[in-house]
Amino acid sequence: MPYSKEVFEAATARLAQRRQATEAENAMTRNQLNAKIPRLAKIEHELADTGISVIKEILSFGDTAARIERLKNNNLALQAERAELLNAKGYPLEILAVNHYCAKCVDTGYINDKMCSCLKGLLREEACKRANSGSPLPLYDFKSFDIKYYPETVLKETKITIQDYMARVLFHCRNYALNFNGEGSSLLLLGGTGLGKTHLALAIANTVLGRGFGVIYDTAQNIFMKMEDENFGRSEKKYSSAVLECDLLIIDELPDYASPYSINNFYNIINTRTLAKKPMVVSTNLNESELSARYGERIFSRLIGDFVLLKFFGNDIRQLKLKKKSLF
Repeated sequence: MPYSKEVFEAATARLAQRRQATEAENAMTRNQLNAKIPRLAKIEHELADTGISVIKEILSFGDTAARIERLKNNNLALQAERAELLNAKGYPLEILAVNHYCAKCVDTGYINDKMCSCLKGLLREEACKRANSGSPLPLYDFKSFDIKYYPETVLKETKITIQDYMARVLFHCRNYALNFNGEGSSLLLLGGTGLGKTHLALAIANTVLGRGFGVIYDTAQNIFMKMEDENFGRSEKKYSSAVLECDLLIIDELPDYASPYSINNFYNIINTRTLAKKPMVVSTNLNESELSARYGERIFSRLIGDFVLLKFFGNDIRQLKLKKKSLF
């Protein structure tokens, strides 16, 4: 996935911050231990001096094997003494190790000459931040989703009240976000206008983002338009790559009508992400028959077959809230 200079610099800056934080934490731990066990500081200096002495012996002329062996034995003796001192005070030897955020690359971002997964993740997060700029993400969470707006009338399809049914939908969405791991099922949120689909989609986005995953949220119209601009050379191909490769893509408000080009783009998104096992959340006001008629059988079969279907019922919550605010 290609990233802009701005994204790369932001990701590497975060990597450097992680490295500095772990090194500072390790230095503080060592200082505290040295204050309690003064001999530890001397051992550290002696070990450092041993390393320098070995280098000097290697660079010197003549037979240095015996002297290097003595230095090696001295080094091992110092390490053993350090372990005994820590053990006597009830500390494990591992307390002196740097607790790296990523043990694989020790927070450098690279393993040999290959980019580590931790840096790839930071790049995705930074790209997603920029893709989501201007969206209403901070305004919605699960706590503000008020189930009391849904009627207590019995829903024929489930034989429970609409309010109880929507409480189950809320639970499923919250559970989905809290257990999101970058793979697994996708969600299709289906129902009329003002029933809370966007609220729950944004709550999912916020929770998953808060857990460190890369999320892109936008309306279907905006996503299709931005991808079309890139495909026709009107902007750099950065957004399309982010849409296809982010950890979670949320496409809100799938419209009643989409151009054939947008429909092809939509199918490509679904197909690419499904094959890569990258989840999506799609919401729409269309019902099943309208969805099939507007977007065609191949998209419909993918959505119904590969996504978990969550239907929304009730009355337009926006209208109910408006009536509450009205004086008459």
